[in-house]
Amino acid sequence: MLRFGPIRKDSSPLAGLLRTTGVVIVFFIAGLLFWKNYEHTLEQIISKQNIYDETKTLNKFQRNLLKDFARYLKKTYGINFVVNIRKKELKYPKNLTNTLFIGIGIEKKECKIWFPVLLKKSLPKDFVDYMEGSYCKELLKNTWPIALVNGIKFIYKELKELENEYKKTTN
Repeated sequence: MLRFGPIRKDSSPLAGLLRTTGVVIVFFIAGLLFWKNYEHTLEQIISKQNIYDETKTLNKFQRNLLKDFARYLKKTYGINFVVNIRKKELKYPKNLTNTLFIGIGIEKKECKIWFPVLLKKSLPKDFVDYMEGSYCKELLKNTWPIALVNGIKFIYKELKELENEYKKTTN
């Protein structure tokens, strides 16, 4: 009869238990690392779909800021965030009911910010009107990547103010 590995006639039951536990721990850690890698890869794929820059103008810092804002919106409010920057004309996502959408068409000088109903009702009306109207015009007049990031910071600031108001009323 052919045996694999060393013969352990004199090993105690405790040693066998420790070896078995060690193997289980190694498999658990390997599974956990595989799962985390899968989550990270899936997040990268989704963020590439949500932040589309056909012009390749956004730098790494700006793209990361947009990705962080998308994660914040999804985690806090359950709202999707889509940025679509095109060379010619805008393309809108299929489902805008639960999506904060910012679209920029460079050659046609068009800009559209779409707030979902939840945000539109929650944010101050003058803020939403400003972002959808005047801000879009300003975004196209200035250096648009910087103006886009400033707009995201502006929206983030308004959302944080909403959160602070909510915390004050619940305490």
